[in-house]
Amino acid sequence: MMNLDEGKVAIYNSSSSSYLISVCSVAQVLISLLPNDARPRPRVQTYEPGLEVQVDSYNCGIYVLLAFEISCGAQPLGHLDKKTLQYLRYRYLCMCMD
Repeated sequence: MMNLDEGKVAIYNSSSSSYLISVCSVAQVLISLLPNDARPRPRVQTYEPGLEVQVDSYNCGIYVLLAFEISCGAQPLGHLDKKTLQYLRYRYLCMCMD
């Protein structure tokens, strides 16, 4: 996520994977593509929204969307059981269909 007003770049790693270094490299490239007047500081930080670690690859998008909502001020939902994740998939699908 990039906050151009504050000049910050944050990376969310939902599964605490070892890919974080590669993602940081991609973020650095994206920063370099921005116009100079909109370019944030080159330092990339990790974003911890307070969600539990994702345990499967199936729900990656749900965790990313929840992290984005939390970064925008939404309250964390706590433990995400199977039923809650199913509800969230349906909720986001409905939002896309509107």
